Amino acid sequence: MFTWVIYVFIFVFGACLGSFINVVIHRLPRELSLVRPHSMCPQCGAQIAWYDNLPLLSYLILQGRCRKCGASIAPRYFIVELTVGLLTLAVYVKFGLTLHAFFGLYLVLSLVAITYIDLDEMIIPDRITLPGITIGLLAAIIAPNWDLIGPWLGGRLISWGLTNFRLISLSGSVLGLFLGGATVWLIFKLYYLVRKEEGIGGGDFTLLSMIGAFLGWRSVFVSLFFGSVIGLVVVIGMAVWRRELDSRTRLPFGPFLSLAALVYLFFGEAILKWYLP
Repeated sequence: MFTWVIYVFIFVFGACLGSFINVVIHRLPRELSLVRPHSMCPQCGAQIAWYDNLPLLSYLILQGRCRKCGASIAPRYFIVELTVGLLTLAVYVKFGLTLHAFFGLYLVLSLVAITYIDLDEMIIPDRITLPGITIGLLAAIIAPNWDLIGPWLGGRLISWGLTNFRLISLSGSVLGLFLGGATVWLIFKLYYLVRKEEGIGGGDFTLLSMIGAFLGWRSVFVSLFFGSVIGLVVVIGMAVWRRELDSRTRLPFGPFLSLAALVYLFFGEAILKWYLP
């Protein structure tokens, strides 16, 4: 019984974080303050009272409308709060109340914000990814994780005389950072040589670097593979829906990479053990 109380509390806490992420998604690309002014209706500009700003509940009670003008509020706000609430609970279930959970939650929040900003604006803000890279490197030192380096490369580092666990963890994070950036750079160059146009943005460069810094060098390959597969499925689905395949269709790659990184965060080791027994 007590366990379920904790789960509910963690979910509600995550939904509150989701409410803040909604603010980030809307204001960060517009270079607006994330603190002031308080939440307001996008239609009439009226400030939203605290009792109308309760995560999930207020949207359901008001049936997705502004109390003052009755304008419809996009369901995305509810979806983001629900998604972040569930992901926060998933992080707690996987990592417990640990430093790994804290840094994992930071990554989750960053990926959710990046996903929706990229969908809206076709950009991935450096104000999220560059601090994220730094925090990912710090996490490797503060909360060292053997999974960042993996047994194959980790074993070799130990055989070469590197026995400090924090340095081994940091090595996996640094390698993931550079490998993520180098992989996107290589794809960018190859695509440009073939098509004579840019096929991937600079934001994807820093995003995959951030993912590598948080999750280690092996996550770069898994995230890129699953991100590409998910993107391909979406493109095929759109082609079937429209009954035509337009090679000029531009899709943001950030959401696909972010989803793949979340898959790796929760199931990465299981995937690697299945693929590389």
